[in-house]
Amino acid sequence: MDDRPATTGQEPDGPGARRTSSQADDNHGFGALPFLAPSRPGFSSSTRVTLQPAGLVGRLLTIALLCALTLPAVPAVAQQQGPQARIGAITLTTVDDWRAGSDSGMLVTNNEGGELRLADGQSFGSFVSPALKTDFPANAAGAIWSAEVVTGTTLLLELRGRTSDPGGDPENGWGPWLPLTAGDARSAAADTQGAFATPDVLALPAGTQYLQLRATLGSQVARASTVLQEVRISYLATATATPIFVAGLPRRPVLFGSETLTQRPAVIARADWSGRPQAAQPVRQDPRGVILHQIDATTTPSTTVELVRALAAYQTAVLGWDDMAYHYLIDPEGNLFEGRLGGPTSVVAQLAGGDPAVHVALIGPRDAAPTPTALGVLVSLLAWLGEAYDIPPTGEHSVARGESRIARANIAGHNDVNATAPDPFPPLRSQLGQIRTLADQSTVRARWYFAEGNVADYSQRLAFFNPTGSQTDARVTLVRPGGTPVTRIVSVPASGRADLTVNDLVQGAPALPAIVESSAPILAERSMALTTDIDGGPGITSLSRVWYFAEGSTDAGNRTYLVLFNPNAAAVQASISYMRRDGVNFEQPVTIGGQSRLVVSVNDITLPDGRLPLAGSDFGVQIIAAQPIAVERTMRFGPNQTGLHTGRGIATLARRWHFAEGTTEGDFQMRLLVLNPNSQPARAAATFMGPDGRSETRRYAIPPRSQLAIDVNEIIPDLGVSAMVEADRPVAVERSLIFNGGQAGTIGAGATEPALRWAFVDGRTSDATYLLCMSNPGRTSARVTVEFRFGGGATGTQSVVVPGGSRYTMSVHELYPDEGSITAIVRSTQPIVAERSIYPGGGVRGGATTLGIPLE
Repeated sequence: MDDRPATTGQEPDGPGARRTSSQADDNHGFGALPFLAPSRPGFSSSTRVTLQPAGLVGRLLTIALLCALTLPAVPAVAQQQGPQARIGAITLTTVDDWRAGSDSGMLVTNNEGGELRLADGQSFGSFVSPALKTDFPANAAGAIWSAEVVTGTTLLLELRGRTSDPGGDPENGWGPWLPLTAGDARSAAADTQGAFATPDVLALPAGTQYLQLRATLGSQVARASTVLQEVRISYLATATATPIFVAGLPRRPVLFGSETLTQRPAVIARADWSGRPQAAQPVRQDPRGVILHQIDATTTPSTTVELVRALAAYQTAVLGWDDMAYHYLIDPEGNLFEGRLGGPTSVVAQLAGGDPAVHVALIGPRDAAPTPTALGVLVSLLAWLGEAYDIPPTGEHSVARGESRIARANIAGHNDVNATAPDPFPPLRSQLGQIRTLADQSTVRARWYFAEGNVADYSQRLAFFNPTGSQTDARVTLVRPGGTPVTRIVSVPASGRADLTVNDLVQGAPALPAIVESSAPILAERSMALTTDIDGGPGITSLSRVWYFAEGSTDAGNRTYLVLFNPNAAAVQASISYMRRDGVNFEQPVTIGGQSRLVVSVNDITLPDGRLPLAGSDFGVQIIAAQPIAVERTMRFGPNQTGLHTGRGIATLARRWHFAEGTTEGDFQMRLLVLNPNSQPARAAATFMGPDGRSETRRYAIPPRSQLAIDVNEIIPDLGVSAMVEADRPVAVERSLIFNGGQAGTIGAGATEPALRWAFVDGRTSDATYLLCMSNPGRTSARVTVEFRFGGGATGTQSVVVPGGSRYTMSVHELYPDEGSITAIVRSTQPIVAERSIYPGGGVRGGATTLGIPLE
């Protein structure tokens, strides 16, 4: 090895040699980032490009190599099917290359054909290459370099570009110096395997035709120096004759991940921005965290599409990576790009030690915080990822580091994972804590739909219960079809309840469906009241394309209304099938407008010939919609329509239905309504269980697509009973209770299976009778504990034993009288069914029976 310094006072013959420089960013001003390189990565000498080859053969070889390097890397690009891009390269590695630039405090040696280092006695030095002419106008560049950076020394590489010939004005006209930093990125290309590499491209001024490299070396150790051996600058052209603007590209919902309440983000698909379809065969593993990156776009690209195309070509064709390293990219305008193929479970082996994580990169200037639009898109993406892949935004997970394990934030910056990585840059890094909090608050862990809403005719109230140990907010959106939605934020205390009286917000609105959302798993119920009757119960947690009601009637003054709520932006077509008790069926096509609701007054349905096909009839209903919607039914009955029922539909048929509450005592009239929507007959058995464990069973045959009504008073007179209906085909079953001489009543579906825990959000004992009914359909006795939470934070607990095959009714109003707000949580050692009955004024002002909310 020849350690003699090369002569530096002589200019090379002909044009200046092409050169590049790389930089490590740190807090010491000249890059105190230790790029440890125990061995020099091998750059293939056949790919070195110099301007002074020896002899004619050398010149011809150089011309051939230059042509090859300005063409796309065909094998890699073909394999990846990546975006079309022209790729050229300039390599600095020989003595002549290093001599062609200007330097201060530097030494060029003949070692390994040419190396750059600090001169003896110097602790700081710099090198600037001459202007390096590209073979075509470029819009992006990246670099790969070989260097030995020993402890106590630093290396900083920078690159800048210009569009015009610098001959007449060599100093002006350049873009800013842009750092070239590797962090944990390494080349995987065959001829540069293991070399330092910028993981991203730098955005260059559009039409850049000249590049310039600057290398800055520093040392805090006497006679020690970084040795820069070779730099290869790859420049890329992805601009098209007609620019492709992001605004013209379609957005598509992400298809990966489990079903979520948090809205799926809409992305610009890889096939759309790259211009060609691609297939993925990634290594898959469920991600355990999210790693945030930042792509420096200090020089604003002409279009983001061109920059993202250049990044894809660089990472695959130049670095030899299997695919892009980022699953998603976000630009300053908030456009979300799909990056790596295969979705969030596609493992990125090139960064962060290959830990299973979702890699998200923000594009923007390094010295500026993300725009509010970009930050909003990032927060929404993180919220969805957190729910879809069980990555709580404010949580941590453990990762292996050597023989030990360390805790890492679920949302971490690249430099939190690898200290050599410069990104995310300080302005974004300082916001990480806030971003985690915002993502957590933006995660929708509860969503409740209430299709019915009417403050013109009813007193309407929403009640919320927060089962967590931290205060949370409920976001209530009252949808006014054709008008501006009304939104309110309701604070719900930890392990507590909050109410919202809807009439206080909006007055006189006969159509007011509601959507309730929260970042906590809150529970929500709605109460609607007349002066003569009330009804209440939980909302709908999942939209559905198919809904059923076993009860419907236009007979004896009854009025039935079907309320179809479409929260989607586009209109939805639906078909309503009415199945009368006598077997006659009737179909009705309807359209529900976007973000609107449709109320079908069944009594008033009129055929073209003027006939009322459902007048004076009893029926069940099946609704099939083209898109998921929320459906409820409201019924008015009794003299002068004094009775009220409103409640959600049945989304899923079942072969078994349980009812904890039921009575034929006094003037209560109890019926079970069974709808068989199948095309074949169904056989059903109804079993009634009294408080003493005795039971009675009746069997029935139900014709196809018809409704069966079971008069329980005729079977079990003057007794409180639980009921179970079993059928040989999936059916829908509801229970009707009418009282006060037919002036009040309640109707509702049963439970398809018992549960260990039930929740009741609403309830009171001030001027009301409150009964909690628990049915044990099993054979083993159940020990039941009921925890009550009252307004103001007070609590109470009651425990009972419910024998197998029997029911128990707890008179809450006797245990806790005059309470204005009661929430109840029922826990049992055996699966049970629990329902709540509330009778204002002891039943004088009606009443409502509601199935509890089953808890996991």
